[in-house]
Amino acid sequence: MKFERNYRATTQRGSTLVVVALLMAAVAMLSLCFLTVLRSSQKENEGSREGLSALYACEAGLTAAVNELASGGDGDLGNENQPLYLGDQRYWVEATDIGGGRTALRSFGRDDGARMGVELVVQPSATGFFRWAAFSDEDLHMDSNARTDSYDSSAGSYLSQQINGSGSNAYANTEGDVGCNADISMDSNIGVYGDANPGPSGVVTAADPTKISGNTTPMANTIDLPGIVVPAIASSDAIAFDTQVLASGSYHYSTFQVNIGETLTITGPATIVCDDFRVKKNSNIVVDASYGPVEFFVLNDFILNANTSIASTDNQPLDVTFNLLSDNILDPGIDVDFDSDLLGFESNSTLFGTIYAPDASVTINSNFELFGSLVARRVDLNSNCRIHYDETLATANDGEVVYDTLCWRVVAQP
Repeated sequence: MKFERNYRATTQRGSTLVVVALLMAAVAMLSLCFLTVLRSSQKENEGSREGLSALYACEAGLTAAVNELASGGDGDLGNENQPLYLGDQRYWVEATDIGGGRTALRSFGRDDGARMGVELVVQPSATGFFRWAAFSDEDLHMDSNARTDSYDSSAGSYLSQQINGSGSNAYANTEGDVGCNADISMDSNIGVYGDANPGPSGVVTAADPTKISGNTTPMANTIDLPGIVVPAIASSDAIAFDTQVLASGSYHYSTFQVNIGETLTITGPATIVCDDFRVKKNSNIVVDASYGPVEFFVLNDFILNANTSIASTDNQPLDVTFNLLSDNILDPGIDVDFDSDLLGFESNSTLFGTIYAPDASVTINSNFELFGSLVARRVDLNSNCRIHYDETLATANDGEVVYDTLCWRVVAQP
């Protein structure tokens, strides 16, 4: 019996040792698994941190590249062999012009072994005041065969870009928008190579809507036409120019006139205020904007007779600005002693520039050709007149160019 008890006790102790050993092995295995998972998680976290840092480097590169574009640069920053550094991270950016004013910026970031690449497509925001071929506050009408389209003066002449359509329907680009805070009406056979956007509660009435290449969606908000602030310049007598040169400076004339068949050359920069402005038939104004543009302020009458032209030496619409305070609209109850100003944009004339007439009704006569933009209280475009909107006006302002983001995506590593 004693032997039997000892045998049972020994057997029990042996069984206990086996169980303990198995438990210890299980704990060891669990500990090993835990350490493996912990180490893997640690590596994963380190990889995530490095990947996130690489992404931050990419975003820093995109920000720097957009600033480079806004400052007039091309957006290229560093390269794979000579990246730029941001602390311990590094990046470089490759910029590509993809047309339509859009730029694709590819930024590549590095942090230790982590690599990341992203692409941002941007284009300049339309922050300039002149964003339409023609815009009016109260109503805009186009007679038959009137046309609007667009071109980019920084890319060459209008004729070099007029490669679409044919004959009287030939056009360049399709940013020749027309707009109005109220209604837009159009006769048959017009051509709007762009959008036609009425005011928030306005409508577009067109004999043939298919002649509008863009949309006719009403604007979300009306556009304010601010008053014109005229520079304070001492007035002098009337002047009638023959073929001669007017030096750079600031002038105020009671009457500014270019005589029949003469050519006046104005050296910029120049500011010219005149009570009345008239360019007689077969005469020209040429602006030398090598050192700056020419800006006109016309208080009353504005007349461009037939067969006249106004342009800078390189035909840049930004070089010539007309601010018209002319008022030819009688406002009952407001205008008590009304003397209507005369405005004339006569046939077969050409103007490269911008026209702003917030108080006037402007009628562009047949065969008049404007390269630039027109903004007025009312606008009537007669048959066969042409307005070619200069796309550079959309981003022309006194401040830094602002860029809109069109898309963002992750891209493959080089």
